[in-house]
Amino acid sequence: MRVGIIANIPYSEQLWSFKEDILQVVYNDFVLDLGWYPEFNLKEGSFKLVVVKDDDWWNPIYCKRTQSISEVRKFILKAVEVAERISK
Repeated sequence: MRVGIIANIPYSEQLWSFKEDILQVVYNDFVLDLGWYPEFNLKEGSFKLVVVKDDDWWNPIYCKRTQSISEVRKFILKAVEVAERISK
């Protein structure tokens, strides 16, 4: 069974994984949210990673976009750093 987006498999073979709701992590007052926008559109879409505090979705504390899964990994690590710094 395959779950999620696999970096070494062409995106076109994983089209149904490219949706708005890929990952959401809640920790204390923070939410890290990852999705693909627009859904299922590989040509024009991209991953969007946001971190919000206190459910303030209109004013995210961190927001990045990319088409690269390896960049998503880097952005997640940076997002965690940002949230940790703010929570101190």
